[in-house]
Amino acid sequence: MTERGPAATDYRPSIKAVPFMKGAAGEAIQLLSSAEQEALIKVSRLIRLPKYTELYTKGSEARYIYNIVSGVAETYHSMSNGSKRVTAFLFPHDLVGLAENGAYVSNAQSLTPLVAYQIPVNALRDALVRDPKLDFGLLSKLCHDLRRSQYHTLTVSLNEAAARVSSFLLWIKEAYPEGMSDGNELTLPMARHHIADYLGLSTESVSRALLALEQAGAIARKSPRSVVLADIPALAGIAVQGA
Repeated sequence: MTERGPAATDYRPSIKAVPFMKGAAGEAIQLLSSAEQEALIKVSRLIRLPKYTELYTKGSEARYIYNIVSGVAETYHSMSNGSKRVTAFLFPHDLVGLAENGAYVSNAQSLTPLVAYQIPVNALRDALVRDPKLDFGLLSKLCHDLRRSQYHTLTVSLNEAAARVSSFLLWIKEAYPEGMSDGNELTLPMARHHIADYLGLSTESVSRALLALEQAGAIARKSPRSVVLADIPALAGIAVQGA
């Protein structure tokens, strides 16, 4: 489902990242000025997708980049043995649509109801030519995403499943503040099998790791997707011990 015009005023393009240059707080900030947001609105269309809806497939023509303003998506590869490897989870303020030689390098789908700006690649290229500041903002976002990718690589290299899950929960806490509520309760936007595909584990291993973390007093599970981060220093310690 797509919308144009007044419907788009409910949402605005939003790209956040820890700045490339040194900032005051070292936290993710809005990279788009009001004028840059308006420029992207003019060349984009707002789309609304139900959960588990395909955005694009690996190898297809990379015609669009997507700026998520609400909801969560994932990118993944389908392996030759029938399994799936999740390469990234994408949240509000993120860009989706990594391409090479004009083709998408992975599959992408929504994990929750998703609202995003669908930005034509050619229009984005023209906007970058007109606005060098926007170009630098996207550089900051690319560096931000590279740091995420490096963190993912370090996480899946941890020896123990509990360490991987601990590291993952700490990362989600920072990457998806929309999922946090009072009392350090985290509502996960993805199912356990998605987490398993991201961490290189089986779903059963993720379940056992969550049980071990709960028995250690680091978390408290309220439902399959609701986890209270009861002892964050303990979670961090478990992640370090698994290295």
